Amino acid sequence: MSETIEAPGQTAPEAPETNILSGIQFGSDEQGSTPEDGTVTPPADANAPGAEAPQQPETKKPETPEWLQRKIDRATYERREAERQAQAAREELEQTRRALAAARGEQQEEPQLTPDQIRQQERQRFEQQQAEQQSVQQFASQTEVIAKSLAGAHGEEAVGQATKLLSDRAGLDFGNKSHRQIIADISELPNSGAVYYALSQDPDAASALLDAPERRQYAMLQKFAASVNEAPAEQARPSQPAPRPAASQISKAPAPVPAATGSARPSGGSQSLYDDNLSAEAFAKMFSKRG
Repeated sequence: MSETIEAPGQTAPEAPETNILSGIQFGSDEQGSTPEDGTVTPPADANAPGAEAPQQPETKKPETPEWLQRKIDRATYERREAERQAQAAREELEQTRRALAAARGEQQEEPQLTPDQIRQQERQRFEQQQAEQQSVQQFASQTEVIAKSLAGAHGEEAVGQATKLLSDRAGLDFGNKSHRQIIADISELPNSGAVYYALSQDPDAASALLDAPERRQYAMLQKFAASVNEAPAEQARPSQPAPRPAASQISKAPAPVPAATGSARPSGGSQSLYDDNLSAEAFAKMFSKRG
C-alpha cells in the first residue's frame, strides 16, 4: 500500500480591495460616532431660533448722587432761562428797530408769510371791512332818526343849520368815535330832535358835552335832555289868539239911551230916532228932516 503524501495546502493571496469608497473618511466619522441604533445626531447650532443664548451678567448703571442731580437740574434751568431772555431781547430789539425805521420813514421789508398766514390775514381784513360797513349803516340810520325828529319840529332847513352850528361853534366831528357815540345816544331819546336843536343853540353846553371824558358823556347828555323836557310847553307851541269870552259873560243890560233933544223927539208923542221899533224908512225920513 502506497502512502500518498499530500503537500501542505498553500493559502491563496487575498485579492486587492477594489471598493472606490475605501480609504475615504466622512465627517460623521470625524465629528462623532454613530450610536448603535443607527441614528445620527447633528451638532447643535448656536444660531438656531430655539437655541438659548448664553446669559451675560447684567451691568448696573451707577446711580447719580442727589447733589449732582440738583446741580444738573439747576444748570438746565439756567440755560433755558438764558435762552428765553435772549429771545425776549431779540424781539424787543426788533420792535425797536421797526419803530425807528417807521419814525425815519424808511420802507420796511415785509416778512415772508406762509399760505395759512396769508389766508388768516385775508379773513381778518374781510371781517374788519364787514364790521366797518355795518357801523356806517347803523350810524346813518341813527342820524336819520334825529333828522326826521328835528325836521318835524323846526323844518327841514333846521337840520343842516343845527349841524353847521354844532360843527363851527362846538367842534362836532363825525370822524371822532366819542362824538359818533353821542349822536347814537341822542337818537335813542324820545325827543332826539329837540335835544339836538337845543345843543346847537347852546354852544357852551355842547362843547362841554363833546369834550368830556367818554365815561361822563352819557350822564351829561341825560341831564341836558331832562332840562329840555322841563322847558315850558308854550315855548315850543306857536302863540294862539286869546279865547273869546263865553256867552254867559255878556251883559244883558240894555244900552244907555242918550237924552233926547227937541229936534229928535217932536211933541205929540211921535216916534224918535232912538226908538227900538223904528223902521228903516221912518229912520231915513226923520234923519233927512234933521239935515
